[in-house]
Amino acid sequence: MSAPALSWVDMGRDVDLALALAEVRATGPAADEVRRRLRSYIGQLVGPAEAYAKTLLDARARVIVEQTAVHARALLRDQDGDPAATLRLLGKATYCLMRYGM
Repeated sequence: MSAPALSWVDMGRDVDLALALAEVRATGPAADEVRRRLRSYIGQLVGPAEAYAKTLLDARARVIVEQTAVHARALLRDQDGDPAATLRLLGKATYCLMRYGM
């Protein structure tokens, strides 16, 4: 069975939820699930973002997208740290990759 299609609406809601949870309740089952979903989105978006970067003629824009992808991949490897900061970073990385990855 293939993974369900990504929904811009669902990803956007999860980004908003992550940022809200980071402010009030960054731990617990709900926050853990949002972190899991955001990591899944990042995993699915980072490859297309890297491919998009290769199409950019503007060197500065290309570097920005490439560095965003590098940072996102690093977030996927990092499982430790402050739960609130992690929610914020995953949410913001997902939001950025949404612009580049689909």
